[in-house]
Amino acid sequence: MASAANNPLGLDVDLLEKTFEALSPSGEKIVKRFYQELFKRYPDVKPMFGNTSISAQQKKLLAALKLVISNLRKPHVLKNALLELGAKHENYGAIAEHYDALAETMLDVLEEFAGDLWTLEVNDAWSDALNLVSQTMLKGYQNGVDAGQAFSDGTLMGDLEIMKDILEHAPINIMMADVDENVIFVNRQAREILTAVEDELATYIPGFKANEVVGGSIHRYHKDPNTIKRVLAALQPGDSHQGEICPGHFIFEHKTRALFDHQGNRRGYVVQWTDATARRSKEEEAYRLQRAIDGSQTAIMTIDRELVVTYANEQTITMIQGYADELSIAYPGFNPDELVGSCIDIFHKDPRMQHQLLSNPANLPHDADITIGPLIFHIHITAILGLNGDYIGNTLEWADVTELRKKEIEVFRLTSAVEGAASNLMLCDENLLITYANPAVINMFVSRQTALQQRLPTLDPHNLVGQNIDQFYPNPQHQRALLSNINALPAKAQLEISGLNFEVNATAIVSPDGRHMGNMVEWKDITEQKDAEAQINQLVESAIAGSIDQRIDTSVYSGYMRNLGDGINELLTAVVEPLKEGISVLSNLANSDLTRTMDGEYQGEFSVFSEAINSTVNNMAEIVDKIIISSLEIKGASSEIARGNVDLSQRTEEQASSLQQTASSMEELTSTVKQTAENALQATKLASIAHEEATKGGEVVSNTIQAMSEINIASKKIADIISVIDEIAFQTNLLALNAAVEAARAGEQGRGFAVVAAEVRNLAQRSASAAKEIKGLISDSVEKVNQGTQLVNTSGKSLEAILNAVKKVNDIIAEISAASQEQSVGINQINKAITQMDEVTQQNAALVEQATAGSESLNSQAINLNEMMTVFKLND
Repeated sequence: MASAANNPLGLDVDLLEKTFEALSPSGEKIVKRFYQELFKRYPDVKPMFGNTSISAQQKKLLAALKLVISNLRKPHVLKNALLELGAKHENYGAIAEHYDALAETMLDVLEEFAGDLWTLEVNDAWSDALNLVSQTMLKGYQNGVDAGQAFSDGTLMGDLEIMKDILEHAPINIMMADVDENVIFVNRQAREILTAVEDELATYIPGFKANEVVGGSIHRYHKDPNTIKRVLAALQPGDSHQGEICPGHFIFEHKTRALFDHQGNRRGYVVQWTDATARRSKEEEAYRLQRAIDGSQTAIMTIDRELVVTYANEQTITMIQGYADELSIAYPGFNPDELVGSCIDIFHKDPRMQHQLLSNPANLPHDADITIGPLIFHIHITAILGLNGDYIGNTLEWADVTELRKKEIEVFRLTSAVEGAASNLMLCDENLLITYANPAVINMFVSRQTALQQRLPTLDPHNLVGQNIDQFYPNPQHQRALLSNINALPAKAQLEISGLNFEVNATAIVSPDGRHMGNMVEWKDITEQKDAEAQINQLVESAIAGSIDQRIDTSVYSGYMRNLGDGINELLTAVVEPLKEGISVLSNLANSDLTRTMDGEYQGEFSVFSEAINSTVNNMAEIVDKIIISSLEIKGASSEIARGNVDLSQRTEEQASSLQQTASSMEELTSTVKQTAENALQATKLASIAHEEATKGGEVVSNTIQAMSEINIASKKIADIISVIDEIAFQTNLLALNAAVEAARAGEQGRGFAVVAAEVRNLAQRSASAAKEIKGLISDSVEKVNQGTQLVNTSGKSLEAILNAVKKVNDIIAEISAASQEQSVGINQINKAITQMDEVTQQNAALVEQATAGSESLNSQAINLNEMMTVFKLND
């Protein structure tokens, strides 16, 4: 902390300045939060700010903080400023206890915004500073109330006249009493008020006289003087006592302080009082209004000129909390619990329009809907004027009209639909008085007004609302009974009024709670419809009777019925014209006139009808024309057939003669072919026998070849065996030679062995010699066998060739035999055919005679047909 020498105030100025510099960007938020917390902790201080807006007071507080920090190094300037500020607070109704509350609240708010910056040293520095400010301002406050105490007795007495003059002309009510509690002074302001209400006060305080207040006891107007005496006796320097006197309806608020001299001796009392009757009356009225607003089912809140919410009743809080989820989505970070103190700009995308609207009370009251997400609120805004008529804020009445607006939209849609409907609709109440008629029903009555007024002379189509619908019914009692019975509705009926026909359909209108509220009546003018039905029935009866020339008279119709009638007439015309022309064409056709056709241009089925009749006529004309041509051609052809039949008859006779000669030659040919076939059959049998024998020879040769092959194989095997024997003899000879050599080496011991070896050697040589001879014989036999095998193979091939040749001969002879048989059969068939041809020729001769007779008859018929076709009339 800075030393006292550097800072006479004893404060850590550097730390205070540094801290304030860090907090200054949040200055507006700090002072706003300060007042929120102050009013929350000490609600009794709030009335002190009733004549100013919170936003203005916030600006003043922020300016005061800046003033204190900027003058910390100027103690004299700061002290005077704080004393002056404290002196003003006495006029605001502040008391000494408020200063500690202010200092405590400010210290907590600064700590809240400073965060980690707030250390113990910072806390001590600001605590010292706020205490200094509080004490200094408290001195100024006390100086403002007890100005006389600041003077010494000598000064007080010396300046008594000056002080009296000041007090005499002070704008507040002041009374002074001596130490014995007797009134010794009443200033002019107080005398004037007491004089003005003297007579009225006298009714509550018997014997009261304004000019008798001085000299009387200070507490003689109190109900309990002894209690007041004890209170006054307890007052110490700096103390004050606040109270009120309530004679009748009057309320006089007073504040009393004891006067002490410089030695501390009690010298008297000063009483400052005000006539609070009017103010308290207004406060009571305001309180009642406040309670009414607090308990109101309408959501109400107030804002100041800065559009900051200063009050919200319970209904507003409940409503806002009920829609907390929707509001938090629309306005992230919104907290319903912090509504008071927040600016309503948050509810508007572009606050400038609201600022412009609320800047001038002449724009008010104002009603508007605002949409927040799925919700719709209706807001009624009025101006709040201060006691002096100043524009100090606004009252906002909120109403959730989400469902109401939906219903209004639905009602608007229904109303628009009914207003624009082509149906003729009217509404009536439960007494059958017309409450609404749409334009369509009005126009209908206007169009029929002349006829309707023949029976209803007073009927005014433009003033149907308020009239009773009984006038339209011949039996109103029956209709009343029907329309009052919900269970009988909807109901439909037809009315006849002055020759006009109407169809009326009545439907019950039922309230949400099931109550019958009236009826909706739909009118339909069916006059033209009824007339059209009659004309159409007559038209149908005429058509059934065969008359199709009658038409509907549409001159009395309009709109749909006229279009319908004209359409039916056009339909009849479209049907009758082609029908008449078709009848005419068919009549001509019945009279053999094929020159007339339907020439009109028709569409659809009538075009098909026209084309069918024209096609029939044209086809008939074409058939008749062809028949005529064909009859002429038949006539010429029949003549030629007759001539041809004569020639054919002659030729047929010649053919019969030729066929008889051919038949005779065929008999001879048949005998020759038959003998050839028999010879070929016998040759076939002999060839078959030769083939069988050749086949058997071939089989023998095959067996021989097989045997020779086996002999050849066996000879080869014997030769192989002999070769083995020869090799054994050669080996034996070598062994014997070796044995002889070994025996020679052995001498006498081997002589016997040498003899044996010599014998073995001789045997081996003999075996080798015999083997050679046998081998030579076998080789010769093998060669002979090979030659025999070759000869047998050659024989087999020759026999095979012979066998094939025999087979071919056999096949050829068989074919010759078969051909001869077939030739024989064919000649027999030819013979039969010639016989049949002879018979047919004889028959043809007879037929030719018949054809000649037929051609003559055909010629006669063709002449008759041609004469018949001349009846028809054809185009050239």
